Amino acid sequence: MSEQAILLASPDAREAASSLFVGVFNGAIALGALVGGLAADGIGTTAVMWVGGALAVGALVTSAAGRAPAPDVVA
Repeated sequence: MSEQAILLASPDAREAASSLFVGVFNGAIALGALVGGLAADGIGTTAVMWVGGALAVGALVTSAAGRAPAPDVVA
């Protein structure tokens, strides 16, 4: 989901939606580093690629299943 879609979904709270988007994005970066480090430490460096591939497939499925909100039409 793009930042534009989030802002369209919450036109009355643009600052809050934008800060939530940035917070989730930074949390995802931190979680990715943690999972990659644990996989490399516990299973081996090849496992990092498998975990990354699985997460990419999960992201693709999530993106394909979701939809952006319809923009409001102002006449």
